[in-house]
Amino acid sequence: MIDRLKSLAVFAKTVREGSFRGAARQLKLTPSAVSYHVRILEETVGVPLLYRSTRSLNTTDAGEALYRSALDMLNAAQSGLDLANRFETHLSGKLKVALTSAISQSYLSERIGDFAKGYSNVDLHLHYDNRENDLIDEQFDLALRIGKLKDSGLKCKLLWEMPRVLVASPKLLEGLDHVSNIKALEKLCWIKFEGMEENRSLTDKNGNNLTVHQFGNITVNSIEAMVDLTILGAGISSPPTHFVEDHLRDGKLVKLLPDMLVHPLPVYAIWPPTKIPNPITRLFLDHVTQ
Repeated sequence: MIDRLKSLAVFAKTVREGSFRGAARQLKLTPSAVSYHVRILEETVGVPLLYRSTRSLNTTDAGEALYRSALDMLNAAQSGLDLANRFETHLSGKLKVALTSAISQSYLSERIGDFAKGYSNVDLHLHYDNRENDLIDEQFDLALRIGKLKDSGLKCKLLWEMPRVLVASPKLLEGLDHVSNIKALEKLCWIKFEGMEENRSLTDKNGNNLTVHQFGNITVNSIEAMVDLTILGAGISSPPTHFVEDHLRDGKLVKLLPDMLVHPLPVYAIWPPTKIPNPITRLFLDHVTQ
């Protein structure tokens, strides 16, 4: 029956376009595929549906009746789709999201803001916290997290590879030899981020992966604090690029080893599995990943 519904849709398009080639062009099918669907319908009903000639195509009486029924079917399907779309546009309810602070000021924040403006009936609760929230116990619908994920029964989706950059303040570099290789980084103090790996992975211009250990006695749990302390010359750091773009432009920070790429941070969406997916969660995910 499902195959016949597709054939009915192809048949209706063929009658509307007045030719097999016209229908094939609109449906992105081959003319032979269009002919196949019409033939299948004719075999099903047992009577001809179309009169064909080299110049024209007309419906038989049975074809005209079937064409009208096919139009009714297609119109009903379109009405259902329109109704579902209106339902999605007017979704209402609460969506509680846990986010890592590194996402602030990024393009994801712009997408979240656009979602809030476009779906004003959704009561959006955003909790910025660098700890790993228990989504079920704390009743979160969704979390946006960075870094390697622990094995769990949660569903996940990779949203973004967040770029990072290795930076220092000109003040820190005064009086130091030029930082020209990865060995030089091991002699500098790092501003480390709580919960992240002690080693930093980089890729050189030849595609070689290199690792440097972060030395230093400062660990923070705030990207903003990391950037502030780096500007003040307390150490070097590798924050997300979007946090330091302005400081690189105004000269408060400079790039270290600009030919090397700091490995980006994967950003995941995580949500509890449910038998019936939350339509607001799905809509939010679709919006931020467009």
